[in-house]
Amino acid sequence: MKTKVPFAGRCLWLCMLVMLISSSIAWRLVDLQLIDQKNCRKIAAEEHISKEIIPAERGIIMDRNEDVLTNNVQSAEIIGDRYHLRNLSLVVYGLAYNQVSNSDKWKNETDAAKRRAMFNEARAELLALAEREISTEERAEMRRQAMLSNQKPDQMSSYDPEKCETLFRAHDKLVAEIIHPYLKDIEIREVVEVEPERTMTRRGKTITLPAKSEERVRFITKDEIIEMIAQTQLEEFNKKAEANGEKKRRLRMRISIARGLSVERAEQIKEALRKAHVHGLQVQRELRRSYVTPDSLSHVVGYVDSKNVGTCGVEGEFNSYLSGTDGLREYRHSARGLVLPNEDDRYVAPKHGLNLRLTIDMRLQNICEQELDKGMRHFRAKRGCMIVVDPKTGDILAMVSRPAINLTTKEIITHEGSFERGSIKDEKGNAIGGDYNFACQARYEPGSTFKVVAVTAAVDNKIMGINSYVSCQPFSVGGNSKTINDGRFNYGVLTVGQMLKKSSNPGAARVAMACKWPLYKEYIERYGLTKSADIELPSGGSCQLANGNHIVNFSRIAYGYSVSVSPLHMAMVYATIANNGVRMKPRLIDSIITADGSIYDPCKPKEVCRVMSESTARAIRGALESVTEKKGPAGRGTATLAAIPGFRIGGKTGTAKKVKIGGGGYFEGLYTVSFAGILPIDDPRLVVMTVIDEPHPRDCNAGGGTVAAPIFRAAAERFIEILNLQPSDPEAYEKYLAEKNGRTEQTVKK
Repeated sequence: MKTKVPFAGRCLWLCMLVMLISSSIAWRLVDLQLIDQKNCRKIAAEEHISKEIIPAERGIIMDRNEDVLTNNVQSAEIIGDRYHLRNLSLVVYGLAYNQVSNSDKWKNETDAAKRRAMFNEARAELLALAEREISTEERAEMRRQAMLSNQKPDQMSSYDPEKCETLFRAHDKLVAEIIHPYLKDIEIREVVEVEPERTMTRRGKTITLPAKSEERVRFITKDEIIEMIAQTQLEEFNKKAEANGEKKRRLRMRISIARGLSVERAEQIKEALRKAHVHGLQVQRELRRSYVTPDSLSHVVGYVDSKNVGTCGVEGEFNSYLSGTDGLREYRHSARGLVLPNEDDRYVAPKHGLNLRLTIDMRLQNICEQELDKGMRHFRAKRGCMIVVDPKTGDILAMVSRPAINLTTKEIITHEGSFERGSIKDEKGNAIGGDYNFACQARYEPGSTFKVVAVTAAVDNKIMGINSYVSCQPFSVGGNSKTINDGRFNYGVLTVGQMLKKSSNPGAARVAMACKWPLYKEYIERYGLTKSADIELPSGGSCQLANGNHIVNFSRIAYGYSVSVSPLHMAMVYATIANNGVRMKPRLIDSIITADGSIYDPCKPKEVCRVMSESTARAIRGALESVTEKKGPAGRGTATLAAIPGFRIGGKTGTAKKVKIGGGGYFEGLYTVSFAGILPIDDPRLVVMTVIDEPHPRDCNAGGGTVAAPIFRAAAERFIEILNLQPSDPEAYEKYLAEKNGRTEQTVKK
C-alpha cells in the first residue's frame, strides 16, 4: 500500500523544519551579539547601576519684610523594592549570611576566605532547596521554549513557587528584625472613633449627635513591617479574584516603610542592612516642607502633598518655580551588590527652587486673624474674611478666611478653635474642609457696598453730581408688586452723597436708572467685576450678574442684589476709589528671588485702567467719609462704629439677605454683612474689606454697620500703631486713647 507522501518527501519537510528552527536560533544569536550589541550592553549595564536621587531644595516663601514662612527639613525614607525583595537570587544573600553568621563554626573561624566559602555554600544550598523537582530535559525544554518565543528565560521558572514563598517570608521576617529596633520609637498618630454618630429625641425634635473621636499614639510593630512588604491581604484578594474571574489589584512595587527619619538614623539602618547582606531596601533622602506659622495665612501659602508637590495656594500656583530640579548620583555594583568605583559614575548637582517674597505683611495678617476670630466668636458667625489692600500698588497686605486649615496637622481652624479634619459638618451633613478660600472663592450678594458703582457712573459722566438731589422714596418698577424701599425708613429727598451715607435702596436704584443699563454695565466692566480677580490663588472666576436689560433686575443690581461677587472683587473696587480712580491688579507676589539672592522677576505693580476721573474719586471718598460720621447733613451715617476719633475714616456698609440655594427667595433672619473701610480717607494707605457670613440674628441687628464695622475698627486701631499712621487731629486722637485706656483700666479692676 502506497502512502500519499513518499518517504523522501517527508524527510525533506523534516529537514526544512530543522533548518528553519536552527536559522531562527542562529539569527537571534547574531542579533544579540552583533546587531543589537549596544542595546544589550546598555540593558546589562543598567541592571548593575544604582541611582540615588539628590532632592533639590524647595524655594522658601517669605513675607514683604522677609520673615520666613516656610522651611525645608532634611529627612530620609526607607523604601522597599518588591522586585528585589521577591528576587530569589538576592533574597538568599541575606538568609544565607544570617544562617552562617549565627553558627558556632562561623564564630570560631577567623579566615576571611574560608568564611566567604561558607557563605557561598549556604547560599547555594538555599537555591538548591528551592529548585523544582524536574528532570534536566524538562528544564532544557523550558529554556528552549523561552528562546523560541524571543523572550528572556525566566530564572524563577526553575524554582518551586511554594518553596520560594517560604524563603520570601523568612526574608521578610529578617528585614523586620533588622530595621525594627531603629523604628520602634517613632510615633504613629491615629484618630480613633470612640463613640459613633447617634440620634436622640428632645422635646419632640430629633437631634443628631456627631461621632466622638480622639487621637491616639502608637508605635510600629514587626508584624506591620512584614505586612507592608508581603502584602498578604492583597495577595489573598488577588487569589480569590483570579479564581472568580474578577479583576485583580496591583501590588505595590515601591513600598514606603518609614518616612521622616533623621539622616543619622537612616544611615544607621543603611549600614545595618549592608552588614546583614540584605538587598531590596534603600534609604532615600528627602526634603520635607515645614511651616513656621502653620495655623496662619494658610489659604495664601498653601501646602505640599506627600511627594513635595504644591497643591494649593502659592505652593501650588508657583510649584514650577519653587520645586527646582533634583540631582542624580549613580553607583555601579557587582551582581552581589558590592559597589564598584568607576570613572563613568555620573553626578548631576540639584538645581534649587526659586524663593518667593509675598506682598503680605505678617504683622497686619496676625492682627486680622485675631480680630476676625474675636468678632466671629462674639457674633457667632459661620464664615468670614478680611482683606487688606494697599490701594496705590494693589498689594495684598493681609488675607484671612475662616474656616482655614493648619498646614502641618491639616486640622480645621475656625474662630472657635482647631478641630480634626472631617469632624465639622455643614447643615447638609457634609464635612467642612479648610481649603476653601472665602476671600477669593466665595460668591455673595454684596448689598449696599455695591451702590458706589451707580454713583461712579452718574458722577463721572456728569449725569448727577455728588450734591445733586435724588428721591429716596419707595417705588416699584416694571409692574413689580414689590416696592423698592428702606424698610421702616423713608428718607424723602437726599443728595447723592447723603444717599450713600444713609444707604438708601430707592435712591441707588434711581441714580443707576438715570445712567441707563449700557453705561452702568460699562462701569461694572471697568471695575473688573465681569472677569476673574486675576490673583495668583484659586478663585471662583468672574462675578455673576443678572440680565440688566430687564428693568427689575437692573433696579435690584443697583443696590447689590441679583449680583454675586467675591470679597476680593469688592476690595479692589474700593481700592480703585482710594487710588484716585486708577484700578490696579491685585498683587500677591512682591518678587521672585534666586537661591543666591538676586532678583529673578521683580513682579512690579501693574496698572489695569483708569475707571473714573480723579475728581469723581475724590467726591465719592468725601461721601464715604460721611458714612462714619455721627452728625452732619442727613444725620447719622450707617458706620459710626467704624469711626476712630482723630482719624478721617471712610467706608461703606453692606447688608444682604442670604439667598436660598437653588433659588426661590431669601432666608429670613440670615444675612451676609460687610464693611469696606478706607484708612485714612484724605491720604488712603489701606483698604480693608470685612465680610461676615450669617452672624447670629439674636446678637445684633445683623447689619454691616453693627457687625463688620466694629471688627474693622478693632483692627484699624492696631494698624495705626503698627504702621505709625499720623492722625489728622492729634488732640482728638490723644483724648480718645486716654478715654479708651481709662475704660480698659476700669475693666481690669472689675
